[in-house]
Amino acid sequence: MKLFLTISLVLLAMIAPAQNRLQGHVVDGETNMPVAGSSVFITNTSLASITNKEGYFEIADIPAGIYKLIITHVGFETVTYDFSTEKMPGKLKVVVKPKVLAMETVVVGGYVKETWEKWGKTFTDYFIGLSNNSTKTVIKNHKTLRFRFYQKLNKLEVVANEPIIIENKGLGYKLAYQLEHFEINFKDRTNFFAGHILFTDMKGSNRQVRNWEENRREAYTGSMMHFFRSVYEGNSLDQGFEIRRVKKLRNIEKDRIKALYRLNPDHRFSDSSEYYQRILSQQDFTYEYGTTLAVDSIRIVEDGQKFIYWSDYLQIVNKHKIEEQGYLDHHMERRSRYPARSLITLQNEPALLLDANGNWYPARGLLSEWYWGWSEKVGDLLPLNYGPSKTIAGKP
Repeated sequence: MKLFLTISLVLLAMIAPAQNRLQGHVVDGETNMPVAGSSVFITNTSLASITNKEGYFEIADIPAGIYKLIITHVGFETVTYDFSTEKMPGKLKVVVKPKVLAMETVVVGGYVKETWEKWGKTFTDYFIGLSNNSTKTVIKNHKTLRFRFYQKLNKLEVVANEPIIIENKGLGYKLAYQLEHFEINFKDRTNFFAGHILFTDMKGSNRQVRNWEENRREAYTGSMMHFFRSVYEGNSLDQGFEIRRVKKLRNIEKDRIKALYRLNPDHRFSDSSEYYQRILSQQDFTYEYGTTLAVDSIRIVEDGQKFIYWSDYLQIVNKHKIEEQGYLDHHMERRSRYPARSLITLQNEPALLLDANGNWYPARGLLSEWYWGWSEKVGDLLPLNYGPSKTIAGKP
């Protein structure tokens, strides 16, 4: 089966209970006049404000931590501001500059402009996802998307001129997703997307709200957010996670046969064709599994910071998270649904810095395969300030 790897960007924000307030005002850098109606939010959360006619904003009840503030307004460049609740700034003065519209050019050997009709489904499959919640998630303003296909690189990039408005009727969220980067590398079978997100709770009946809360808890259980929070706290086993070191080995003989076919297609009609076909039907990789690991064998605490490191791969299983049927259907597997298994590996990094909210840094330092490669999409995304109860019907 074909497996696409997914790297999903989670911007750094360390959250712990506390009460803090951020105030400021937004002005035009050219006229020094207030800019009313600017969207001001803490990325990947539901904490936000809108500037009033004097350009002032206020965000209250900010849990203790380190954050990235995003200030956006149509016609102006986006401004980001990093701050910590340990050293809360006074009233901020945010200066925004008018956006300069540049003509889009195509260089020799560059990309071809494509359309939603051709690439829309591919984009939603890899961005929104294919889970139960993803099927209830829609993009409301897809016309803002622009598609660039690089033929020589066999790579698709997607850009947006304004925040992507997304309604998730499975989890009860409306998202404004400011897309910073999206690409699918078909050659390497990798997918990466990044952006700033504002979550807003949708309004619904009492029954809908109860269903949304249960769906959110189900999405959280066994997710990457859940796992890395448990690693940070050192209670992965109590949270239902089994961690096992894995070696991923290429099928060298299959690589050899494929190379023979590329050099001489007539090999497939030789006396060895039956052997060749048997080898080509095998998997590209085999796996060697080690013993289960305690969380402290992959976590280090240094100067108050927590890091995770390992060699080769880690298999992560959560006994409370059962694969969705859509995952088996996508990979054309006919078998019973198992506890969800995922595979992760470091990408050119000796270790990852963790925070209490389940984030890791650098964001592109991690690749995920198997279940997380399929499930960690926008359709199952939760805000950083989401916090489920300690137990959910026997689940962590």
